[in-house]
Amino acid sequence: MILVVLEHDGTRLRKGALEAITRARGLNAIAGSVAGVLIGENLSAVAEEARKYVNALYIAEVGPYTAEKWAAAAYAAQQKAGAQVVVASGSRQGRSWTPRLAFKMGAALLEDTLETSTDGSKVIATRYSFLNRVTEKQAAALPVVITAKPNTTPLAEPLGTEGSVEALSVELPAQQVEVLERVVEQKKGVSLSEATVVVTGGRGLGSPEAFAKVEELADLLGGAVGATRAVVDAGWRPYSEQVGQTGKVVQPGVYIALGVSGAVQHQAGMNKSKYIAAVNKDPEAPIFKIADYGVVGDVHQVLPALIEAAKKLKD
Repeated sequence: MILVVLEHDGTRLRKGALEAITRARGLNAIAGSVAGVLIGENLSAVAEEARKYVNALYIAEVGPYTAEKWAAAAYAAQQKAGAQVVVASGSRQGRSWTPRLAFKMGAALLEDTLETSTDGSKVIATRYSFLNRVTEKQAAALPVVITAKPNTTPLAEPLGTEGSVEALSVELPAQQVEVLERVVEQKKGVSLSEATVVVTGGRGLGSPEAFAKVEELADLLGGAVGATRAVVDAGWRPYSEQVGQTGKVVQPGVYIALGVSGAVQHQAGMNKSKYIAAVNKDPEAPIFKIADYGVVGDVHQVLPALIEAAKKLKD
């Protein structure tokens, strides 16, 4: 049995959950059918969707998120299912609790994988290393915990049948972390980690007001807004939009860098995007070394032209 821990927002499965299901299905030759587990609170709505993708679904109502509770719930589901493989999204949340689960299981941990396959009784995984500049292969014997790097795997389709649903009893650990308050960011449009188009602004934009046009372009393209660390440190944009080694790692189909110099720390967060387009007045900017398309020019002149072109395409 393979167990997938299904990330969700309380009403629907996240994109990362559907990617994790696809990964799990690709390993069924070594570990059998696919079960899923939903962890959190008030899970009845998302359970109706989730049961369409797995052969069996476990429900663990454990309250607000902490890494300790998620690891305990995932372990309870793994034990119940007898799963030798557990797959989860390599999101920021997923990276926080999966090491705890691997320790509980006495399992190998294959993190942030690009793809996975089987070789006899082993799982083979490919992942980036050295700031995403090289790839490496790793092999692990069962049991194993796997996280799938976001935006690297096709989304799973429903099975056509609905899996069984079972409530799970979870023995929670002694409470070491208490959730005092939850602040949910109210953000319109697609999330940065799930976007197929990302439009990122850098310090070259000159002011926080200039991001109004970055938002406009992203909206026209159905994408999300990103920002560099310098922009976030200056207080122009929230940390949730930071792309780079100390921010989010994105891999969209199209990445547009506006006024971004492209230091290696920023490249580590976006250099595996399918197509990269850059606008910068400095022809020696590092971003041009990895860009598929580059415009050397004033971003304040080029950006309005991009917006007008996007409007024509949309019309």
